[in-house]
Amino acid sequence: MQYIEASAMERLSKTSDGIELWWDSNPLVYERWCEKFIESVDDEIKDLIKVQLKKLWDENEDPSNWVFKGVTTNPPLTKAVFDNLRDEWRPVIKELTRLYPAMDHEQITWEAYKEACKRGASRYLTLYENSGYTKGFVSAQVDPRLFIEPFTMVKQGLELRSLQPNIMVKVPATQSGVLAIFLLTALGVPTNATLCYNLPQIMAVAEAVKLGKETGEARGVDYSKWRSVITMMIGRFEDAKIFAEQAEERGISLTEEMKRWAGIAVAKKAHRILAERNYPSKLLIASSRVSPIVNGRQEIWHLEKLAGGNLVITMNPELIKAFMLHYIDRPIESKIDEPIPEDVMAKLLKIPYFAEGYGEDTIKPEDFETLEPTQTTYAQFSKAMIQLEDYIEQLFREVKEKVS
Repeated sequence: MQYIEASAMERLSKTSDGIELWWDSNPLVYERWCEKFIESVDDEIKDLIKVQLKKLWDENEDPSNWVFKGVTTNPPLTKAVFDNLRDEWRPVIKELTRLYPAMDHEQITWEAYKEACKRGASRYLTLYENSGYTKGFVSAQVDPRLFIEPFTMVKQGLELRSLQPNIMVKVPATQSGVLAIFLLTALGVPTNATLCYNLPQIMAVAEAVKLGKETGEARGVDYSKWRSVITMMIGRFEDAKIFAEQAEERGISLTEEMKRWAGIAVAKKAHRILAERNYPSKLLIASSRVSPIVNGRQEIWHLEKLAGGNLVITMNPELIKAFMLHYIDRPIESKIDEPIPEDVMAKLLKIPYFAEGYGEDTIKPEDFETLEPTQTTYAQFSKAMIQLEDYIEQLFREVKEKVS
């Protein structure tokens, strides 16, 4: 087999001037992941993969040459720092407990969480500075349990923003979250809207950011080091149980291909609208799936079909590994302007879940927090925060017992 020297990641990043690839995990775990990846591949490609991974991100190289242009994290990914680098973080957590004796274990958890965000963001500061403050942003998410508390989210967002100049505050696209995003934008804080799955949410965030920026500019706020991205959690939109149930009720076979076309259709429409109406936000694609299998070959349509767009694609470690291996010898070209097959769209539009997600204002903002993907993602993210609090409580007690 003849392999292509440039990785699939490099080739995807060159399908347009506007596309950006981001690392979807805390930067602190990158080297550990690379070691495991290299160990897992066949001997004949170990050296190739090693070279390709160094081109994605290497703090010893010129950051302008990095394939990764930014970072997204979330509570489960931040918790992974404490899980995978436990020996390094146990003394940090214990030191925080000693430094802040009046805090309880939940407050210490928040301080440790912020420290992980701060250290992770520091690894992209050189790219942020060298790019003229346009690249190198690292997302840090507010506590997901606050998704209906806009002003507490703003308070936490300002705390996170103060940690590093390149931190972008991640806020859920619930009705309260959209308000928080407006307020943070008006204050000049870069934001990343998360828990966002459909076009009505994307449009609500885009309008809030636009109005927030106009409000801030009218009051002299500096936006020269600011950015806004709106995350579409594409796979979570497609995988909702209600989608499959409604399709079955209407006698429509919701195949893997159909599901992926559904998310891609919404993403392409959002991408087009944001550009045509000159919104200051950029679409970010997250939760991509290694899917579908077509004629016995593994495809990754979320990456392949959106290649060439003026958008951000954030990729978790498992997705990167699958993409680099499955596309190690396959061409990648711009397909952002290719239309969705007409017969597929006709079927999809008969399913209310998709039709509502594909319209601009077909879901009311007050209903954003009750969407099935919002509820399932909220539960997952909240669980990670609770588990982190439980772990830190154990260390907290060890320190307190030793002091007493």
